[in-house]
Amino acid sequence: MSELVVNALWGLGGGIAAESLQWFHLRKELYKGVPDWARSWGYWIVTVGMAGMGSLLVALYQSSGSDLSPILAFNIGASAPLILASLVRQVPPIDPGTSD
Repeated sequence: MSELVVNALWGLGGGIAAESLQWFHLRKELYKGVPDWARSWGYWIVTVGMAGMGSLLVALYQSSGSDLSPILAFNIGASAPLILASLVRQVPPIDPGTSD
Protein backbone atom coordinates (compact mmCIF):
# COMPACT_ATOMS: atom_id res chain seq x y z
CA MET A 1 0.00 0.00 0.00
CA SER A 2 1.33 3.44 -0.85
CA GLU A 3 2.38 5.89 1.84
CA LEU A 4 -0.37 8.30 0.69
CA VAL A 5 -3.09 5.68 1.28
CA VAL A 6 -1.66 4.63 4.65
CA ASN A 7 -1.44 8.21 5.87
CA ALA A 8 -4.94 8.99 4.54
CA LEU A 9 -6.20 6.03 6.59
CA TRP A 10 -4.41 7.43 9.66
CA GLY A 11 -6.11 10.75 8.93
CA LEU A 12 -9.47 8.99 8.69
CA GLY A 13 -8.78 7.35 12.05
CA GLY A 14 -8.03 10.76 13.54
CA GLY A 15 -11.26 12.14 12.10
CA ILE A 16 -13.21 9.23 13.57
CA ALA A 17 -11.54 9.80 16.94
CA ALA A 18 -12.53 13.47 16.89
CA GLU A 19 -16.12 12.64 15.96
CA SER A 20 -16.19 10.05 18.76
CA LEU A 21 -15.70 12.86 21.28
CA GLN A 22 -19.36 13.76 20.90
CA TRP A 23 -20.35 10.28 22.10
CA PHE A 24 -17.76 10.50 24.88
CA HIS A 25 -19.42 13.68 26.13
CA LEU A 26 -22.83 11.97 26.03
CA ARG A 27 -21.74 8.86 27.94
CA LYS A 28 -23.28 9.99 31.22
CA GLU A 29 -26.64 10.69 29.57
CA LEU A 30 -27.01 7.54 27.48
CA TYR A 31 -28.95 5.85 30.26
CA LYS A 32 -31.88 8.02 29.07
CA GLY A 33 -31.67 6.37 25.65
CA VAL A 34 -30.03 7.20 22.35
CA PRO A 35 -30.87 10.73 21.18
CA ASP A 36 -33.29 11.07 18.24
CA TRP A 37 -30.67 12.74 16.07
CA ALA A 38 -28.46 9.63 16.39
CA ARG A 39 -31.09 7.64 14.48
CA SER A 40 -31.02 10.05 11.54
CA TRP A 41 -29.34 9.11 8.26
CA GLY A 42 -28.44 12.76 7.82
CA TYR A 43 -26.46 12.79 11.05
CA TRP A 44 -24.45 9.73 10.04
CA ILE A 45 -23.79 11.06 6.53
CA VAL A 46 -22.44 14.32 7.97
CA THR A 47 -20.42 12.39 10.59
CA VAL A 48 -18.79 10.18 7.95
CA GLY A 49 -18.18 13.27 5.80
CA MET A 50 -16.48 15.12 8.65
CA ALA A 51 -14.25 12.14 9.42
CA GLY A 52 -13.50 11.90 5.70
CA MET A 53 -12.40 15.54 5.72
CA GLY A 54 -9.52 14.48 7.95
CA SER A 55 -8.47 11.90 5.40
CA LEU A 56 -8.82 14.38 2.55
CA LEU A 57 -6.74 17.00 4.36
CA VAL A 58 -3.95 14.47 4.96
CA ALA A 59 -4.03 13.47 1.29
CA LEU A 60 -3.79 17.14 0.27
CA TYR A 61 -0.83 17.73 2.58
CA GLN A 62 0.94 14.63 1.30
CA SER A 63 0.27 15.31 -2.37
CA SER A 64 1.64 18.83 -1.97
CA GLY A 65 4.99 17.39 -0.97
CA SER A 66 4.75 17.31 2.83
CA ASP A 67 6.38 14.32 4.47
CA LEU A 68 3.96 13.09 7.13
CA SER A 69 4.54 10.57 9.88
CA PRO A 70 1.59 8.42 10.99
CA ILE A 71 1.15 10.39 14.23
CA LEU A 72 1.11 13.69 12.33
CA ALA A 73 -1.41 12.26 9.83
CA PHE A 74 -3.62 11.14 12.74
CA ASN A 75 -3.31 14.58 14.35
CA ILE A 76 -4.24 16.38 11.13
CA GLY A 77 -7.17 14.02 10.66
CA ALA A 78 -8.40 14.64 14.20
CA SER A 79 -8.05 18.40 13.94
CA ALA A 80 -9.91 18.76 10.63
CA PRO A 81 -13.47 18.21 11.98
CA LEU A 82 -12.73 20.23 15.11
CA ILE A 83 -11.38 23.19 13.13
CA LEU A 84 -14.30 23.08 10.68
CA ALA A 85 -16.78 22.94 13.57
CA SER A 86 -15.18 25.94 15.28
CA LEU A 87 -15.14 27.91 12.02
CA VAL A 88 -18.85 27.28 11.47
CA ARG A 89 -19.64 28.43 15.02
CA GLN A 90 -17.74 31.69 14.49
CA VAL A 91 -19.39 32.79 11.24
CA PRO A 92 -21.07 36.13 11.93
CA PRO A 93 -24.72 36.53 10.92
CA ILE A 94 -25.23 38.30 7.61
CA ASP A 95 -27.71 41.14 7.41
CA PRO A 96 -30.11 40.30 4.57
CA GLY A 97 -30.50 43.98 3.69
CA THR A 98 -33.44 45.40 1.83
CA SER A 99 -34.87 44.79 -1.60
CA ASP A 100 -34.80 48.49 -2.55
